[in-house]
Amino acid sequence: MKALDEVSLEVPRGRVTLLIGPNGSGKTTLINVISGVLRPDGGTIIFEGLDITRLSSHERSKLGIVRSFQIPRLFQNLSVMENAIVGRDGNPGESVARSLFKRLWVEFEKKAFLDALGKLEFVGLKGLSERRPGELSGGQMKLLEISRTLMPMNPKLVLTDEPVAGVNPVLAHEILAFIKNVAVEFGVTFLIVEHRLDVAVEYADYAYAMHLGKVIAEGEPRKVLEDPKVIESYLGM
Repeated sequence: MKALDEVSLEVPRGRVTLLIGPNGSGKTTLINVISGVLRPDGGTIIFEGLDITRLSSHERSKLGIVRSFQIPRLFQNLSVMENAIVGRDGNPGESVARSLFKRLWVEFEKKAFLDALGKLEFVGLKGLSERRPGELSGGQMKLLEISRTLMPMNPKLVLTDEPVAGVNPVLAHEILAFIKNVAVEFGVTFLIVEHRLDVAVEYADYAYAMHLGKVIAEGEPRKVLEDPKVIESYLGM
């Protein structure tokens, strides 16, 4: 069986698209292929009219494709603020030649700090900026990682793998409401893999369902959940 079998989908710009399906249906594999973690054996990935199929993850991130993971990958020895700032790319201080011009990188870091502070305030973590990730709850760590995905200079497509897994219902709604607000206010596109369908369906604009490596349904989220093929895939019939 192929992990991905002739999967074809289009993610609407500036919207929240939900990707659902039972375990083993190929959702995370698809996210890994889009982000460049895995290279496909065939097919083409088009981003804003550009063929990015052979680009590395680093090259894709420069185009504005970023991602978060089911288990937050944070730097445990850095503060919350430092974890947020590390998501900002293009620091002149990282260049041997440009690092000699202090004015360039000091100004960059000031702007990055203020931007990170704004992002942390937006997700309710401003008061925890000096703490370490280990001092945060699981939900707060997910918020920190999602806020970090918005720190690059031009975030356009954010791929999130189960952003509310293991999070209490109240915080789950807060995380997805934050994602929805970012999509609406800043035009950032989100493709979300999520199993908490009862919560996620309230915030998604469009949905795709996968099973055994194939897309089996797409459309308005609630209608996709009610599709007989989708119900059958979850029941294992």
